[in-house]
Amino acid sequence: MKFPSIDLIFNGCVDLLLFGAKIFGITYNEINVYIFCVIWPLFTLILLGCVFQLLRTNRKLRTELFKKRT
Repeated sequence: MKFPSIDLIFNGCVDLLLFGAKIFGITYNEINVYIFCVIWPLFTLILLGCVFQLLRTNRKLRTELFKKRT
């Protein structure tokens, strides 16, 4: 079963990568590696760090609030 909308989205993404590669003067393969093997994993690690920091802060604030109530 073939979904034309998936092909349309894929082709749009490829066109966007080709456009970005042309702007930066690099190849399609290079921009693909930079985005999906470098930038995306770094961004994910940064976001995970932010989540853990927020969890730690939230836990600390809940503990302080609980101590004030007792």
